[in-house]
Amino acid sequence: MQEGKWYEKSYRRNLVDMHIEDWDKRFLSLLDPETYVGLLKKAQVQSAMVYANSHVGYCYWPTETGQMHRGLRGRDVLGEITRLCHQEGIDVIVYYSLIFNNWAYEHQPSWRLVDVDGKGSRERGRRAGRYGVCCPNNLGYRAFVESQVKELLAHCDFEGVFFDMTFWPGVCYCPSCRERFSKEVGGEMPTTANWQDPQWLAFQKKREEWLVEFAGSATNTARQYQPHITVEHNSSVFTQNWVLGTTLGLTTQNDYIGGDLYGGFTQQSFICKLYDSITPNKPFEFMTSRCSPSLRDHTTLKSKEALELHTYLALAHGGAFLFIDAIDPVGTLNPEVYETMGEVFGRSREYEPYLGGRLCQDVAVYFSLDSKMDFADNGKRVNESSGRTPHLDAALGASRTLRENHIPFGVISKSNLEDASLYQVIVLPNVLTLGEEEAEHIRRFVATGGGLYASGHTSPALLGDVFGISWEGETKESFTYMAPTSKGRPLMPDVDPGYPLAISGSQVKAQAMDQEEIAATLVLPYADPADGTRFASIHSDPPGIATDYAAVIRRSYGKGRVIWASAPLEADDRQPHKRAFAQMLRTLASQPFSFEAEAPAAVEVTLLQQPDRNRYLISLVNSQEQLPPMPVFNIAVRVRMNGRRPVRAAMLPYEEPLPFESKGDYVEIVVPELNIFHMLRLDYDYDL
Repeated sequence: MQEGKWYEKSYRRNLVDMHIEDWDKRFLSLLDPETYVGLLKKAQVQSAMVYANSHVGYCYWPTETGQMHRGLRGRDVLGEITRLCHQEGIDVIVYYSLIFNNWAYEHQPSWRLVDVDGKGSRERGRRAGRYGVCCPNNLGYRAFVESQVKELLAHCDFEGVFFDMTFWPGVCYCPSCRERFSKEVGGEMPTTANWQDPQWLAFQKKREEWLVEFAGSATNTARQYQPHITVEHNSSVFTQNWVLGTTLGLTTQNDYIGGDLYGGFTQQSFICKLYDSITPNKPFEFMTSRCSPSLRDHTTLKSKEALELHTYLALAHGGAFLFIDAIDPVGTLNPEVYETMGEVFGRSREYEPYLGGRLCQDVAVYFSLDSKMDFADNGKRVNESSGRTPHLDAALGASRTLRENHIPFGVISKSNLEDASLYQVIVLPNVLTLGEEEAEHIRRFVATGGGLYASGHTSPALLGDVFGISWEGETKESFTYMAPTSKGRPLMPDVDPGYPLAISGSQVKAQAMDQEEIAATLVLPYADPADGTRFASIHSDPPGIATDYAAVIRRSYGKGRVIWASAPLEADDRQPHKRAFAQMLRTLASQPFSFEAEAPAAVEVTLLQQPDRNRYLISLVNSQEQLPPMPVFNIAVRVRMNGRRPVRAAMLPYEEPLPFESKGDYVEIVVPELNIFHMLRLDYDYDL
């Protein structure tokens, strides 16, 4: 086992899902700890997440607080796997399912999470009926969790504990929640969502507070019985909608941030940057399955190239990669998975000695964990929520465009605003809720010289003076246009004012405080697209009504620069919209970016600065969605040196020298060929 905190040098991790029922005596009967650990060793795993229980609720150690999985026939597989892992120098992070527990759900019906219709989760039928969810506010269930965690940590020594499913999978109306709300807020719990209603806002705030408190109870219990242990709560749902109740408050219950995600490489890039900015300690952890596309596809394996891309995208951001396997019901594992990951990790481990440092990021995409709702859901019952999060759509879109244009960027949240001076530009992508403290940090950032892009519903009440607008509402038309003015043509060079930019949605109606600052105006179609009887063109809704409402504002505020758009351009994946958004951000920067790259959009470039070692690490990841990726040749990467003198460039891990050329304050390195991943080092010195 490693000295110090185990996670600091652990970049190769594994989890074997074991959510297995026991109604068939064959289930888990073939689970062999020696084979299990032998496969981990074959995959060159440093840290293994091992199940103590599962969503089914049965335990994998001899328990007095719950029920052991009968397929194990009393065998302590958790203890055996832990002992064998430690013999092989593999750290063990014990897995505990915190809120999903079918055994507890059935054993004590009073512990159940109850929806607005009075039903428990297993009463909803279909696949939802597989999951028994218990309420974090039920004191009996809390005592049960505490007793299980206490018993578990007294049973074995582990390096860490992972608490899964730390979120509300639905809005709970059980007696425990109703009683607590009545005591702490007063009145009945609202059953209709309304983001302008103080009672609803108080209810949601309480759900978030209760979740953090429950997480804290689990964390404190674990640390009470093993003070050295690290704690991680699954943070995979941090970006998901309001129902789940996850906020930045949960980060305080983690030693590091991690979570399992199943989207593409654009999603992973966004999540890696978010986790990097909010994790209490590094590296953060990115988790995904070996199945394609998700764990539901039990036998469909991802290609080696896909697993390499996941691994290298995590490394490029300084993060650890955890691959998730799923055990066969009888307890066997597919050796091919571990042979493939052994090849992937055998190569990726060679880069680990070089890792560390801070990501160079000039643009910060702001992600608000308080804006994970859709105002269109106002007036709907809680179980009728659309699940849409327009703010997340805009944040992901902004990240996609920045990544494709090789503009150095990160993803930040409320906890990073005091350090906003690290960035040249902040992007507020349709941020639906912004607090006064956040607004003041942003106002100060711009006034002292920063650049700000904001779109859509981003808090005109708090930042209207910064944007230079007064808000008058929103168009009823759901398909609208933006027409650039003469001042706005440089921002939207591909858009002809006679053929304005189409917006697949409504726009905010805003008046400019200064008409000279309008860079584009709002244009409406000839008729309301919702009216099926009145139209100008049967297949489309062409622009027909010019207005004097501002669609894009460009102005100065203090020493800084501001661009505001009446709709989230950044959310749109069409090329004219992406080019306009990228151009707007370039005009907001006060100095050249940390790096530039002449590379296809699919190649992501990241830059880690290591001032203690007088070097930069440059990573290039060829994350084409169609695999295996086509090789890319002669990629030029330019790093801004800020007066530093380049002395050496090399291709890692074999330290192959690369030629470089100084071009003004940049140094240019040409990468002859990129298949999936390259990492370069660029050493520098200081002129005396």
